Formats: sequence, C-alpha cells, structure tokens
Amino acid sequence: MKTIIGLEIHVQLDTKSKLFCGCSTSADSPNTSVCPICLGMPGSKPVLNKKAVEYALMVASALNCKINRKFFFSRKTYFYPDLAKNFQITQYEIPVGEKGFLEIDGKKIRITRVHLEEDPASLVHESGMVSSNYSLVDYNRSGIPLAEIVTEPDIESPEQARKFLDKLLLILNYLGVYAHGRSVLKADCNLSIKGSERVEVKNVSGFKAVEDALKAEEERQRSVIESGGKVELETRAFDDVSLTTYTLRKKETEADYGYIFDADLVETNVSNEWLAKIKASVPELPEEKAKRFVKQFGLTEYDASVIASSKGLSDIFEGCVKSDSKIAVRLISRELLGILNYNKLSLDQTSVDAKGMVALVELLKAGKVSDKNAKDSLIKYVVEGILPVDYLGKNNLFIDSSSVDAESVVKAIIEKNKNVFDEFKGGNKKSLNFLIGLAMRELKGKADARKIQGIIEKL
Repeated sequence: MKTIIGLEIHVQLDTKSKLFCGCSTSADSPNTSVCPICLGMPGSKPVLNKKAVEYALMVASALNCKINRKFFFSRKTYFYPDLAKNFQITQYEIPVGEKGFLEIDGKKIRITRVHLEEDPASLVHESGMVSSNYSLVDYNRSGIPLAEIVTEPDIESPEQARKFLDKLLLILNYLGVYAHGRSVLKADCNLSIKGSERVEVKNVSGFKAVEDALKAEEERQRSVIESGGKVELETRAFDDVSLTTYTLRKKETEADYGYIFDADLVETNVSNEWLAKIKASVPELPEEKAKRFVKQFGLTEYDASVIASSKGLSDIFEGCVKSDSKIAVRLISRELLGILNYNKLSLDQTSVDAKGMVALVELLKAGKVSDKNAKDSLIKYVVEGILPVDYLGKNNLFIDSSSVDAESVVKAIIEKNKNVFDEFKGGNKKSLNFLIGLAMRELKGKADARKIQGIIEKL
C-alpha cells in the first residue's frame, strides 16, 4: 500500500508591515498592532504591500515556478472567531507562481502553486481558563503576510517530507524572506494510502512535528484499512504529546469556501523591469553554491555541502578562502561547527563573522599560532564573543621562535621519555605524536608543531 503525501506550507514573510495595511508585524502586547483594516471594520479598504509581493515572487522564482505576470486576490469565506470580517483575502484563481519543483533524493517534488494570503488572528487558550467556555483572540497576527507553498502529492514518506521542508527552509533563509526562529512556519499535511480517502492534518508547527504527524496518521490509516475499515475524508489535528491525530471536522471542499474576486483590490501587474530586478535579487542557492565550491576551490562534495548548508557559514568561508582555502575549510567545517554543536548554538546566536575568522586563518597561514591555541581562541570567540586576535594577544599565545628554546625543551622531554623515543626510531608514528604533544604542552603552543617534529626527527 503506497503512501501519498502532499503539503501546504504557510511561510510568514519577514516584512515590517502587514499584507494589506501599515500595522507593524511585531507587537509586545495583545491587540496593540491593529487598525480598521486588519480588524475587518466595515468600509475599511486594503492596500497591497509591495515588499510582500516581491518576497513571494522571489520564493516562486527559487522554486522554479512559472511567474504569473498578472494576478489578483479573492475572498475565501468562512466563519470563525479568528476572521473578524468573515473572509480571508487570498489567491485562488491565479497565484503569484505555479508549476515549479524542488528536487529531493533525485526526485522532483512538483510545486502546484505559490500564493500570497493574509494570516488570521490567533486564538489564545490561557492556562487555567475553561477552554470549553471561551477563548481569547489576539488580532496582532491578523493580516501578517503569508506565502503558501502547495505541493503535488509526490512525497512518498514522512521522512521525505522532512527532507523537503529542510531544503525549503534553507532556500528561504538564503533568500532572506523568512526570519528563522522569529517567523512562523506551519504545514497542512495531506496523506492517503493509495486507493483510500485523503485526510488533512491541519496547522502542524515545526519540521519534526510534521514528520511525527505524518507517521502517526500513516500508521492510523494503515491500521484502519488492515482491520477492514474505511478511511473517511476529514480534517484532523496533531497532538505532539501523545503523538496521535484526532478529528476536527469533516473535510470541506473548495466549493464550500465560496471564493469570489476581491473588488477592493486591483489587479497586480508585474512589469518586465520589476520582474528582472526581483530575479536579479535571488542569490546563488545552496546546491549551486556547493557545486561552485567543489569546482572553484577543490573542496570535497561533503565539505562543500556542509558549508553551503548555512548562508552564514558560506559567507564566512568566502571571506576566508582568499587567504587559504584548506585552512578555511578545516577551521569552518570542523572546528567552528564542532564548537557550535557542542554548545548547542546556531551561528546567528554568536558574534562570529567573516572578519574575525579571516584574521585567524591568516595567523594560522603565517605560522603565528598553533592549531591548539587557534582552537582555544575559536571557542572563546563562539562562546564569549572575544575576537581570536584579542584572546591570543592578551594571553601571550602567539608563536615566537625567538623567545623560546624549542630544541632544549625537546631534548629534555626525550631524556625523560627514552623508551618512547626509541619506539619512534623503530618506526612507531604514534610515539612521534606523543612527543610532539608533550613539547607543545611544555611550550604552551608558542612553537609550531611542524618545527617540533623537525627537531625530533633531526635528533
């Protein structure tokens, strides 16, 4: 029994104002960033946010969509407390873009459409309140611009859905249209077992939750079918505590929403000049960047994909690569990422930038700092925000051959470790590394490891 999955992903676009009014998209207190337009007051007239349109066009272009040069907005009618005017302004007949794709595991997942719509308000269920009696409504979210990305039912497993979302998020971060960690990204998950009805799991937040919701629904539907039952066409919700889905309502059809053209908004025309400018603003995307890193700088495919997996990392690498590509790769893909992962930090939670990293690469290239001290300075940079150059200078950790008698130190270490030295002379390379480590520790990283190796080999 084949699993068939399609996603409807709602991406909050990182604009300063809402989709059809000038209210801010951020607010500290409930119902403070509102006006007659986003509150749905009679007689209020929406005005389209140009920046939101540009962001949606960038997303559609990055997802290989056909851009519609003329489009308009419609009213999607339904009655719910989060919609003060009893309809949502969205796109139905003609979206911003359509017929695109995103490649996952060598398979093209088709993109049906990318369209713009306004976010409804948020329903707040406060702790301690009797939720069966009432909910609170915060209209700050009402009117925030969303780009909805709808796929064809081409996804074959919950794991593949997660990969699709991971790749999509990376593209959105590269485009700069989505504020990761601040903006909201939700998905409506449509799943069916071939030959049975489709079920929609509504408003799932978080990529892991999407994967878990799809796994739970897949397991539920298979269990129903195997027990001789029939899967019903319905809308369900996901409980991320019990990892189960539950019924919300019987599934509506498109006709139930009574789409009509919104007469308060004029048709939008995308000129040749405007579209050219928008397409020019789409940056080099992760896959293309990784391929270029392999070709231009000789990186392995693995290192290139790791560095290109973050726009911040790739920007730092491109700043450092002019100094020394091999040192830059090692310092970024291994040391920097290792420190970030160990401390459970993302790059944007630190003050690490290209300028600070370039200085460290140049010090390593010039042989002015040991690998150990370079790593220690990088830890301080990531965790405490202290620039590597400042940390190394303050702690007198630069290599200065004139201030240390490396050969005397090495001779003293060999004298104390004659057995290890004899093992090295017999061909044991591990013994050499052990002696180098002792010498570097004694010299506190003020000598180059290659120089220490040379002295030992000479002796």
